[in-house]
Amino acid sequence: MRSTLGPGLLIIIAGAVQGDGALITAAYRGASPVSDEQLSYPWADATAITTSLVWGATQAMIVVGLVAFARSGAAPSKAGQVGGRLAVAGSLLFVVAHAISLVAHDAALDDPIAIAVLSCFGVGTLLTAVGLIMAGTTALRSGVWSSWRRYTPLALGAWMVAMAPLQLTPALPVAVGVYAVATIALGLSMIIEGLVRAPAVTRTLT
Repeated sequence: MRSTLGPGLLIIIAGAVQGDGALITAAYRGASPVSDEQLSYPWADATAITTSLVWGATQAMIVVGLVAFARSGAAPSKAGQVGGRLAVAGSLLFVVAHAISLVAHDAALDDPIAIAVLSCFGVGTLLTAVGLIMAGTTALRSGVWSSWRRYTPLALGAWMVAMAPLQLTPALPVAVGVYAVATIALGLSMIIEGLVRAPAVTRTLT
C-alpha cells in the first residue's frame, strides 16, 4: 500500500489545480471576448494553449494516481480490476483531448477537430465513470479500505455520471469544481490507507 502515497499526492495536487482553474474559468466567462462557439472559450491564443498544457499535465498526474489505485488491491475482485483499467483508459482520453486542444484551441465547435476533442472528453468521462463505479462498488463491499475512504472511488464515479451532460453547458466550471473536490478526496484516501496499512505490511514481511 506504500506505493499509493506518491500517486495519492499527485491526485491531490491535480485536483487542487483543476478546482482552482474551474473557479477562474467561471469568473472570466462573462468578460471573455471569445465566442462561446469556439473550442477554447473563454480563453484565447497563448492563454488557451497554456490552459490546455496545465490541464493536460494535471490529468496525466491523475492517470498515474488511477494506475496506482487500480493496483492497490482496494478493489480486489475481477470486476474491480476491470473497472480500474477502464478508469485509467478514460483518464488517458482526457490527456489526448487536451493534447489535441493545443493545436485546435481556436477551432469552432462544429469543426471536425473540435468534435474529435469533445468526443474524447465525452468517451473519457463515460469510461472513467463506469470504471470508477465498478471499482468503487467493489472497494465498498470488500472492506479493504475503511471508514469514509472506501466510499470515495464510487462517489467520484457517480459524480462523473452526473457531470457528463453538463460538459457542454455553462455549468461545466462548477461541475469540474465538484469533480476536483471528489478527486482530492480519492487522493487523500490513497495516502491515508497507504500510511495505515504500511505498518501491517512491514510486520508481515518481518
